[in-house]
Order: sequence, then structure tokens, then C-alpha cells
Amino acid sequence: MLELVSLNEFLKRLADIFDPSTIEAVRGASSLYGGLIIGLLFGVVLQKGRLCRYDTVSGLFRLQDFTVFRLGTPILMVSMLLVYMLTDMGIIELHVPKTVIIPQIVGGLMFGAAIAIMGFCPGTAVGALGEGSLDAIPAIAGLMAGAAIYADFFHDEWSKTFLTWGDIGADTFAELLKINHWYLIVLFLLMAALFLIMMTMFDWMLVFIRRTFNMYMDLTDALEEKVPPAVKQSQSSVSETVRNLKKNIRDIFSK
Repeated sequence: MLELVSLNEFLKRLADIFDPSTIEAVRGASSLYGGLIIGLLFGVVLQKGRLCRYDTVSGLFRLQDFTVFRLGTPILMVSMLLVYMLTDMGIIELHVPKTVIIPQIVGGLMFGAAIAIMGFCPGTAVGALGEGSLDAIPAIAGLMAGAAIYADFFHDEWSKTFLTWGDIGADTFAELLKINHWYLIVLFLLMAALFLIMMTMFDWMLVFIRRTFNMYMDLTDALEEKVPPAVKQSQSSVSETVRNLKKNIRDIFSK
């Protein structure tokens, strides 16, 4: 059964979050100070990479803007290298969350659909709000409301049912395959580098197609101007239809 939380209980929970003893208890890998520094640096990268803009994120799902891939892939490559290097050196301790296949697939689909609709993920929404984009407010309000509703009404009831479907533990691919993790890291880095090259080639191909198409359109426009007046008059309706079609296609390729 779903139970509504009273206003006093909600305010008490909110106060506990900012209680000095709670903040003081958060140490180690969950240090709030470390999170603040990393969050600031990550925000700078998002802002400089233009990922805090609606058109950039939504353009990924429309296959018109691959800035997210071009920026996100190098971040993943550097992060993977640093995390495992620092782990092997004993400077940090790696905590791998367990994999639960069904809930994570469902959650990933819902998360992806929300990003496609809103044009923001949690990080880019906060960055967009910092830039002054008011359309990020509904995204932030929605993710906060969704997290609160899930935590209060669903997590406890699903913890022994839905959240256990497909639980395969906290093993990594290297542990499952029983090989050194650096083999998979090198393989991932090679695949990521090839992916970046493909993205660059795809961009070049789009530029080539657009320039070629624009040259073709300019050539046909020039030829139309040299058509005799009598022929123009007899073909006016056809020419008008062709011009409208060319204009629509030109608008598509100019975006």
C-alpha cells in the first residue's frame, strides 16, 4: 500500500540532509568536498562543450548533432584510464555496483525517453539553469519529484521483487571472463578511438553532401534562368512545382 508522507515528515527528512552530523559522516569515496570539486570541473566541461543546450542534446536523438558523442567518448576514455590506474596504484578503492538486468534496462529506457523529450539529463539540466535557460526548470523539478516518489512509494516494495530480476552480482566483465582488466581497457580504448574517427568521417560526409547538393541546386537555378520565355510559360506550373520541391529539399539540407 502507498502511504503519503506528511509535510512535517518531509521537512524533517529535508533537514536531516543538511544536518552537520550527516555531512560530517559522509567520508571517503563519498566525500562531499570531493564531489563539489569534481562537480564544478564537470560543469565547466559541459558548459564549454555546449552540452547544456537543448538543441545539442535533442539533436543527438534526431541524428543531427553528435557533440555528445564527440565530447562524451574522450571523457569515458580518460575516466576509465584514471580510475583503473589509481585503483591499481592503491590510491583509490573501486566500488562496483551490482548489475540487475531487468530493472536497469527498464530504467535506462525511461531515462533515455525523458532525455529525448526534455533535451536535458540531470547534469546538463543544472548547467542549463546556471546559464539562464528557464526550460531546464521543468526537467529539474521532474527528476526531483520522480526520485522522491520512487524512494517513498516504490523502492521498499520492489526491493525484494522487481529490483531482483536478473541480479548477476557486482562482478565486472574482467572478473566474469577471468582475464586482466587491462585487456578490456585497451580494447575499449581502440573501439572508442575508431568510433571518434567514424564520427569525424560522418561529419565530413555530411558537409560534402550538403555542398554538392547546393552546387547542384545553384546550377539548376542558373539553367532555369536561360530557358526561353515561351517555354517558360508553357512549363510554368511544372517549374513552380519543381521549385517548391527544391526549396523544401534545400531547407532540409541547410539545417
